[in-house]
Formats: sequence, C-alpha cells, structure tokens
Amino acid sequence: MALKREQGFTLLEVLITVAVLAILTALAAPNFRKLMDKNAVTTQANELMSNILLARSEAVKRNQRVVVRRSGGWKDRVIVFADSNNNDTYQSATDGPLIVDHQTPDNTVAIAGHGAAATFIRFNSRGRAVTAGGNSLTPNNDYFTLSKDGQTRYICFTPTGRPRVQETSCP
Repeated sequence: MALKREQGFTLLEVLITVAVLAILTALAAPNFRKLMDKNAVTTQANELMSNILLARSEAVKRNQRVVVRRSGGWKDRVIVFADSNNNDTYQSATDGPLIVDHQTPDNTVAIAGHGAAATFIRFNSRGRAVTAGGNSLTPNNDYFTLSKDGQTRYICFTPTGRPRVQETSCP
C-alpha cells in the first residue's frame, strides 16, 4: 500500500522565507524614507510655486500689484492678495478678499526665503517680481530654499520675475 505524501512547508522553510523578507525590508526602508522626504519637498515646492505663478498672472490680469506673503512662516500659511494700497501688508478693508489663503498641510518641510523673498514676493502690473525699491529680483540673492532631511529644492527667479524649481542652488 502506497503512503500518501503530505503537502505544505516545513518550519525551516517558513523561517528562512521570513528571514529573507526581513532582510529585504530592512534594506529597502531607508531608501523608502528618503523617497518620502524627496516627495514631501517636491510637493511643497510645487504648491509654493503654484501660488507664486497665480500671483504673477493675477498681477497682469488685474493690472495692479499682487503680493505673495507668508503668514507666520512660509511653511505655515501663504496668502496672495491684490495690494491696493501698495504697502505689501494685507488689509481686508482696502485690499479686498484674499486671492489665496493656503494652509500648508505638511509643515515638516523647512521653507526659507532669502533676500527680497524673506517675507513676501511682489509682482507689479507687468508680472515682474520686484523688490521693495521696485528693482527686479536677482537670481542669486532672492530665492526660496525648501529642505527636509537632506532633500533640497530651490525656487529661483529670473530677472523678468519668472520662477522655476530646481535641485541645484540658484545661480
């Protein structure tokens, strides 16, 4: 009489499989964390960039100065408004409703404005990003840095005021 052979895995086979999976997971986890940090920085850069581009187009459309300003810190809240009284500060009585009031969902990304971009970016009626004195922004002085755990993006401005996101520092 023939014996029926049992189907299945031995305990040793299961333990080896679990050990191999644990090793692969341990190797992949740091790279996954790095990918998540890179995506968080890229997302924040794209959100800030979209607010800047909207302000630029609104300045041309409305034929007046439009300001992108931090409220608290750049990583906390960003507002965009038509600056009717030309003081770079939002006042609802004179400036009307906010164009954008953006609460940042992920404020673990550090955002720093440098030079003229430290507290606000102003666009004149021609869509040009200008300083408080009315001069064009300079690419190597007026920019944003967004970073998290070694992942960094820069938002730089051309002399005409057009912003761009890049991985290397502004020229």
